[in-house]
Amino acid sequence: MTLCPGENCPIKQNCYRFTREILGRQNFFGQAPYNFTTNSCKDFISNRPDENKIRFRAYEIWQQSGYPDDKSVEHWLQAEKELI
Repeated sequence: MTLCPGENCPIKQNCYRFTREILGRQNFFGQAPYNFTTNSCKDFISNRPDENKIRFRAYEIWQQSGYPDDKSVEHWLQAEKELI
């Protein structure tokens, strides 16, 4: 996967190509592919986890916590934090 150098891109913190951990040799775009004319990036990949992954992780946390009835929001937020 080609990574992004970020530079002056306004959405770099939400893009997996910028925030991904660099392991060994990696290819980078010569310059950030963000287009300021259209305010978009054709190579953008969200680094936000899929809702189903969050749901499954929250369920695992709920199980590990002993199945409490009143902690669903806490478990969801914890799952989001772990997956981001």
